[in-house]
Amino acid sequence: MTRRFLNAVLCDIFDRAHDPELGGLRLSSVVAVLLEHLEEAGLLSEPHVSYFRFERGSISAEVHGWAMDVEDDVLRLFACIDATSETALGDEAEPVTLPKEQVDRAFRRLGSFVRNALAGKFDGVEESQPVADLVRVIHAAKAQNQVLELHLVTTGIVSDRTAASLGDNELRHEIWDLTRLFRVCGASADGSITINFEERFGQTLPCLVNAPDHDGVQVLLTRVPGKMLAEIYNDYRSALLERNVRSFLQFNGKVNKGIRDTLKTAPHRFLPYNNGLSTTASSAVLVNAQDGTAQIQSLSDFQIVNGGQTTASIAAAWRRDRVDLSHVVVPMKLTVVPAERLQGLVPQISKYANTQNRIQEADFFANSPWHIALERLSRGTWTGATAGAPRGTRWFYERSRGQYADELAAHGTPAGRRKFRAENPGLQKFTKTDLAKFWLSWDQLPHVVSLGAQKCFGRFMETVTPRRPEPDETEFRRIVALGILFKRAESLYGEMGFTGYRAQVITYTIARLSHHLGKRLPIEDIWRAQALPEDLVSALRLVITGVRAVLLQPPAGRNLTEWCKKADCWDAVRNRNFDIELPRADSSASASEQELVVTDALTPAQQRSIAAVAAISGEVWMSISSWAKQTSSLLPWQRGLAYSIGRLIEQSRTPSVKQAKQGGILLQEAVRQGFRHDALTSQLIAALSGSMLEL
Repeated sequence: MTRRFLNAVLCDIFDRAHDPELGGLRLSSVVAVLLEHLEEAGLLSEPHVSYFRFERGSISAEVHGWAMDVEDDVLRLFACIDATSETALGDEAEPVTLPKEQVDRAFRRLGSFVRNALAGKFDGVEESQPVADLVRVIHAAKAQNQVLELHLVTTGIVSDRTAASLGDNELRHEIWDLTRLFRVCGASADGSITINFEERFGQTLPCLVNAPDHDGVQVLLTRVPGKMLAEIYNDYRSALLERNVRSFLQFNGKVNKGIRDTLKTAPHRFLPYNNGLSTTASSAVLVNAQDGTAQIQSLSDFQIVNGGQTTASIAAAWRRDRVDLSHVVVPMKLTVVPAERLQGLVPQISKYANTQNRIQEADFFANSPWHIALERLSRGTWTGATAGAPRGTRWFYERSRGQYADELAAHGTPAGRRKFRAENPGLQKFTKTDLAKFWLSWDQLPHVVSLGAQKCFGRFMETVTPRRPEPDETEFRRIVALGILFKRAESLYGEMGFTGYRAQVITYTIARLSHHLGKRLPIEDIWRAQALPEDLVSALRLVITGVRAVLLQPPAGRNLTEWCKKADCWDAVRNRNFDIELPRADSSASASEQELVVTDALTPAQQRSIAAVAAISGEVWMSISSWAKQTSSLLPWQRGLAYSIGRLIEQSRTPSVKQAKQGGILLQEAVRQGFRHDALTSQLIAALSGSMLEL
C-alpha cells in the first residue's frame, strides 16, 4: 500500500512539474504536492512553497516551505528530500530509506535559515520573492512568542533509529516520511482510519459491551487516555472529523476555555467534568483481558462525530502548553455501524450528537450528492475535437484525492496508461478545492479564496451547493470554462516573468475581471475551443499587471498574504482604475452563451434593494460623489462608492448586494445632510428606504 501511495504522489508531482510558479524545480513540485496532501488531510492550513537556498562563508541555509497553524499558534518550516528524483513517469517506484546524514543535513540547514533570518541576515531579500514574506512572518512569530517548528517532508522512508536520534532540540523537529504520510494522508483520502491500539500504544481499551441491535448497530462504552487521544489527533487532525467536518474554534468559547483550565489545574477531574466523545467505526476487534473484561484492540473507519473540540483542545494543550496528560482520561461512546450503512447513518448520529456548540446543516457535506453528480458528469462528458486533441478529452473531477492516480494505475500496461492520460490530461484534472477557488474567485470573493484551500472549500459548501440543484451538463461546462480561465491566468503569470504571490494575484485578477464583465463569459465559445478568446487573454495580461501592482503595496507595510485575506483588500483592487479597456460580453449573444451564473441565490429582499438602487439614475449617483467631495460630506470610501455605482448604472450593469446595501445607506445620509437633485424624487427615496428596512 505504501508503494501504491508513493506512485500516486509521483503522478501528482509529474502534473506539477511544468508549473512556472514553481520555477521549473522538481523539488518545489515535490514540496507543493506533499504539503497539499497534508493540507487535504487537515494537518496544515494554507501551506506555502518558498524555495530559498543561501551559501556564503560559514552560512549554509535552506528552506522549502512554511505554514502558520493558528490552532496551535505554531509556525512550521519545511525542508524536503526528494528520494525519487530519478523515477520517470510510468515507472513503478520503490520506497527508498534515507541515510541518517541526509536527514541531519536537511534539519541543520533549515535550522540555520531560522537563526539567520532572526539575526536579520535575509532582511534585504528581493521583495517580490516569497521568502521575503516568510522572513517577516518569522520575525512576527518570534515577537508574539509563537512556537517555531522544523519539519522534514520526504518521498523516502526514515528509519525509527534515525528519527529517535534527533533527540531534544531548541526547536521541535518532526518528520513526515512516506510511511507517516501514507498513514495520515493515504488513509484519509477515502475517509478510512484504522487504529490498532495494542500495536500503536501497547494497550487496549476496556469497554462495556451492548449486544448489536437487529440491523447490526452496536454501542460500546470506553475511556481513552488523554495522551493517546492527543497523539491520535496529532496524526490525523480533521480526517478524524470527516463525517463531522467541524473546525476547531480555538480557545474562544466557554467549552474550550473550561477544557483548558481543567487540563491545567485539575486533570484528574477531566473524566467527571467532561461529557466525552461520540465516535463511530465500521468494525471493532474485541479481545478478553485476563480478568475476563472486554477490551477494544482495534477499530476500522474510526471517526469522531461529537467531541472534536474536546480532542483538539487536549492536543493543543499537550503540544503548545506542554500540559501533563498522564492523569487525563476521556469518556467515549463508540457506535459500531456496518460498513454498508456508514454513509446513511453516521451523518444522523453526528447531527443529533452535536449539542455543545451549534452546528450548521452545511457542515454535513461528506459525500455530498452534488459532488457525486459532478464526478459522474466529469467521467461521461467529452470535449469536442480540437487541434491538440482530435478525439476529444475529459475534465477529470477528483472528488477525493487519489482517484486520478488509482484509475491511471488500473490501466496496467504502459499503453493503457498513455491512453488514459491522452483522454484525461493531467492539466485537466481538478479537485474539490480547485473547484471552490474557480467558483469563489469569479464570485468576487478573492479575500475568501486567499484564506486557504480548506476554508475556501468550506465557504463554497456553506453558500453555494445548498442553494443550487445537482449539476447538469450545462453547469459542468460552465465550471470547465471557469477552470480554463483560472488555469490560463496561472500560466500567463509565469509567461510574463512574474514570480511569488501567484495564488493571491490570480484570484484577485479573476475577481476583478468578473466585476468588470458583470459575471458574464462566452461559455460555449470557451467550451468549444477549450481555450480563451484572444481578446480575453490580452485582458488577463493587463489585469494581472494592474492587480499585482496594487497587491505588492499593502498599506502600512502589512504582511501581503494577510492583507489579501481582508475584504478591504478586495475593495482596494475593485475600486482601482487600471486605465485599461477590457472586452465586454456581446449584448446580442444569447444568455446561455454569455452568462455564467455562479452567484448565490438572492433573497427577495436583496433583489428589491438592488432594484431600488438601480432605479436611481447614474447622474444622481455621480452628483452625490461630486457634492460630497465639494462639501467634505460623507466618508471618502462612500464618495468613491457613489461614483462606482453611478458608472455601473450608466453602463447598464447591476450593483452587487453589498454595493446596493452601502449605497442605500450613503444616499440616505447624503439626503439627511442636505443633498438635493431634481431627479431624486420622494418616491425613489421612499422605495429605497423601504428596501433597506427589509435587509
